Amino acid sequence: MKYSISIILPVLNEIKSLTKTIKILNKINIDKEFIVIFSKKLTENKVKQNIYSLKKKYKNFKCFSQLRPFVGGAIDLGIIKAQKKFIAIMASDMETNPYELNKMINISFKNPKKIVSADRWINQKSFKGYGIIKFLSNFMFQKLLKFFFDYKILDFTFAYRIYPKSALKGYKIKELRHGFALEILLVPIKKGFEIITTSAKWRKRVEGNSSITINSYISYLKVLWRNI
Repeated sequence: MKYSISIILPVLNEIKSLTKTIKILNKINIDKEFIVIFSKKLTENKVKQNIYSLKKKYKNFKCFSQLRPFVGGAIDLGIIKAQKKFIAIMASDMETNPYELNKMINISFKNPKKIVSADRWINQKSFKGYGIIKFLSNFMFQKLLKFFFDYKILDFTFAYRIYPKSALKGYKIKELRHGFALEILLVPIKKGFEIITTSAKWRKRVEGNSSITINSYISYLKVLWRNI
């Protein structure tokens, strides 16, 4: 099987981090395309100009203005635009370590029918700069999810994954806020796709501000309610 992958990278204004991420990922020796989704309203014009400059620099670079709001809307459009056999979802702010994607691709190549999910809870030292309140909240929510869904997963909410294209194609994301990360894990599992987890380290972004609000946390509960 010839392996190919579409790498979806939603971005607001983290252009330095995006540029570094693309530079790192482009060294992976695989047939790939970068799909960068930016906000028509929230992305600054100078950042858009830099994104278009990256498009000129990399032949495998595509960029689109998102149609539906929030990060889930960006990911949804990226899935629609993806042309390769596998789809990677990650962040452009370095909170998903781009150096770890090559390891995930190798696992995916050996297990082409399964979803590869990065898992911060395999090693509990993987939350650098996360904050004690967020750490404990995340811990308790993962335990809650584990109660309802007896899968071999410790981290249900980390949106750093590789999917076979068939796991996501044709599906329209319902929860557009951060809860989308849980939604696009549970939906393929219910369709019969298996998950392989691999350890990953989370590190606080050095550029831009987090877009997580109280409504973001509520969105996870909405997804949970719809799927129990």
